[in-house]
Amino acid sequence: MTDITNLTQSEIQEIIDNSNHTSYESIKEFHDDGLLEVFPSADDVWPGYDDDEKLPLSTGKVILFIGG
Repeated sequence: MTDITNLTQSEIQEIIDNSNHTSYESIKEFHDDGLLEVFPSADDVWPGYDDDEKLPLSTGKVILFIGG
């Protein structure tokens, strides 16, 4: 997994544009609550997760939304 603090501004904006999150603070809160993880690539995400739980970023990182 990748530390959420290592997300670039463009990656944060991409998450905001493609999810229900409206700010970095919202993303960080989900991460701190264990509901969002950042993976360096799709190969690092367990294949059992559904596609609707994953948000692939243009940089190759994958955001995993846990628990719906």
